[in-house]
Amino acid sequence: MLLLSQASPARADDPAISPPRLARFVEAADPRPLGPQERASVELEVDVDDAGAVTDARVIRSGGDDLDAAAVAAVKAFVFEPATRDGAPMPARIRYEYVFAARAPEPPPPASAAPARPASVGGVVRARDTGAPIASADVLVTTDAGAVHRAKTDARGAFRIDGLAPGPAHVVASAEGHVPLRLDETLDEGTLTEATLRLEATPDPDAFVATARVEAPPREVTKRSLEREEMTKVAGTRGDPLRAVELLPGVSRPAAMGGMPILRGANGFDTQVYLEGAPVPLLYHFGGLTSFVHARVLDTVDVYPSNFSVRYGRKLGGVIEARVRDPRTDGLHGIAEASLLDSSLLVETPIGDKLSVLAAARRSNIDAVINSAQSNVDLGITAAPVYWDYQSVVAFKPTDADRLRLVAYGSSDSFRVVFKNPDGGEPAVRGAFGGTSRFHRVQLGYRHRFHGGSEQNSELTYGRTDEIGEFGQIGRAAFASDTLQARSEWTGIVSPAFRVTAGLDLLANRLSGEYSGVPVPADEGGNPASLSTQRRISIRANDWVLLPGAYVEAGIRPVSRLLVSPGVRADYNDMLGEAALDPRLSVRFDAAESTAVKAGIGRFSQSPDERNVVAPIGNPDLRMSHAIHASAGVEQKFTEALSASVEGFGKWIDGAVTATPEGRPPFFVNAQEGRIFGAEALVRVKPRGRFFGFVSYTLMRSERRDEGEPWRLFDRDQTHILGATGVYRLGRGWELGASVRYTSGTPYTPVTSSTYDASADVYSPRIGRPMSARNPAFSRLDLRLQKTWTFSRWSLAAYLDVQNALNAPNREGFFFSYDYRERQGARGLPILPILGLRGEL
Repeated sequence: MLLLSQASPARADDPAISPPRLARFVEAADPRPLGPQERASVELEVDVDDAGAVTDARVIRSGGDDLDAAAVAAVKAFVFEPATRDGAPMPARIRYEYVFAARAPEPPPPASAAPARPASVGGVVRARDTGAPIASADVLVTTDAGAVHRAKTDARGAFRIDGLAPGPAHVVASAEGHVPLRLDETLDEGTLTEATLRLEATPDPDAFVATARVEAPPREVTKRSLEREEMTKVAGTRGDPLRAVELLPGVSRPAAMGGMPILRGANGFDTQVYLEGAPVPLLYHFGGLTSFVHARVLDTVDVYPSNFSVRYGRKLGGVIEARVRDPRTDGLHGIAEASLLDSSLLVETPIGDKLSVLAAARRSNIDAVINSAQSNVDLGITAAPVYWDYQSVVAFKPTDADRLRLVAYGSSDSFRVVFKNPDGGEPAVRGAFGGTSRFHRVQLGYRHRFHGGSEQNSELTYGRTDEIGEFGQIGRAAFASDTLQARSEWTGIVSPAFRVTAGLDLLANRLSGEYSGVPVPADEGGNPASLSTQRRISIRANDWVLLPGAYVEAGIRPVSRLLVSPGVRADYNDMLGEAALDPRLSVRFDAAESTAVKAGIGRFSQSPDERNVVAPIGNPDLRMSHAIHASAGVEQKFTEALSASVEGFGKWIDGAVTATPEGRPPFFVNAQEGRIFGAEALVRVKPRGRFFGFVSYTLMRSERRDEGEPWRLFDRDQTHILGATGVYRLGRGWELGASVRYTSGTPYTPVTSSTYDASADVYSPRIGRPMSARNPAFSRLDLRLQKTWTFSRWSLAAYLDVQNALNAPNREGFFFSYDYRERQGARGLPILPILGLRGEL
């Protein structure tokens, strides 16, 4: 089972857990009509109590109503050896695929009934992800006559059982740390039937242990955790997990489509996105319609809106970390998808027993659509938006304990539009506007797992980012940055009640390039101003900045129900000549079997953007900004599917970088404070039946205070944030989904009048009280309908994903006339229906 929020390194609270093993198999009555039939299967989620009895079984991948009912009835009669935690039996949850064998036409009766010679079955049991043989695996063979035969695999993973009655037989293999697998075979008399059984590894304890009540790992007070089935089926995202995070609690709309998400009232610049532990410069392609990585390459997506672990540093707001999966090792697989928005291809395959590769690529189709429209209407666009991205993974696993992996990925966006001489607008806004943003990353990683659960992870990453922009008469920019990062983390298990994690996080950035034009505006709180009257500046940069960091964190259980996780992180910026030491603490208490109370507090530090430090447009005397995060909450589990959580939070920011009034030297100063308070609620129904979904609500106030000024609203403050999504399986491959999002309008500084500058022949605005007005509220309804046809070796899906189905205008910001007497609201994304096809091998 793949979870979109799985903790990557081991933690101090992880106990020694062994999954259940099948002890007695029960044959299901095949409800299909007599005669030839294709192979069919039903995937189930099975609850096993601490005595090994099945207490419940639920269908998570249907084979049809009749097959579902037969499989559930049989599995409920299974008997297991119970799962154990530190040697003690405990309840557990596993996934099990019940296979109904293919049927050939009935052969003619034999002329004489000669005694049947015994049959044999043998083969090898291997790990699906690595292909390595599994020793001491349990093999259970049940024949149609009801006879049960057992065997264990040898050091090569091989097994053989003789003396079996010819005819249908069911072979079940199970091993510690792996999900049981069943294989149906027809045994011929006097013949050895050979089979290879490939077992999937149990993802982590929280993936199958029914008594694991928490979704957030103990190291972070808040970590949003949704299963992949939820994340890839959210309406309005086209199955993109990184788009689905927008509906989670505490996630506000960004300042522009495609900008960094606003996490719990912090600035977008205060959010960091990681892929495989390395920072990336963006999350979404142009317009925010899709993320920069293929959804099926992702393994996990973690969202930390505040109070994140000391593993992460250099940011004040929050963290989004995505990790890619290893390529599959059970044969050649591929996914091809085409829609009005883009087209993509993914291919993966093993090469031998220890090596596997994956490659994915995607390109937008928007330029073809716009160019077709421009043949009839002049849109003024000389180069339509074009984006592409790629990912590749090469995984080598020489042993069960070692993995060497090479990951490469990249992304590109480009756009160009020409504005003719404005008619009654800002004179500077004319000419060509557009640019290209492109980045590439390559990472070499090594992981070793020691006996007893300790683990060592090391990664070395190099990246290149190029940004080229032209802004009419406003300015031009061309910057390149090189990034080199080295991370190494060690997790050691001292005892079941104490675990420690320590790591080094070394980062070096080189910024080079030039800019000419008006001064760079403030990241937050900027006021309307005439561009034509602003002075012009020019800058050239070629600087390295070294950002070494180190951290240590412990997980301590003084009693079984209480987990205390103290940690500390140290960071240094050689450009500023400044260091920061940030202590953090989180506590979690299991008040009852289904109730957990959690709290945390910590300090966080962030260096200014290098471009704000470099003279002549920056201030070399800028310092780090700091913040205190605090939060507390309760998680409640009502049933296996239904859960809820409530959490309160606060952030206090000191020394944030802001632009000087009227852009006077030194242009940027550490002169802003911030305070953020709020509460979140999440009600969730997990995928346990035909319906799943969740509802989230955030009530929040985010304020800023500039030097010598009173407190005001943050320019992305959104008091109310409501998100809801749901998916209903209609049956026969049909699925219907819907998502709703509502947020309060963002604040802005109103223009009250204007003054005329005769020397420049332009009007300049006069502004009112900062952030004293609000844009209209934002609302959006997305719908998704999908039909999937499943064949013996491949599947085909057709989907219609309609974004902003009610065509809500969602106006934000204004276009002003030349004298600021008239204004027109800027419209948001219109209704966007996206039709697509996806084939999977």
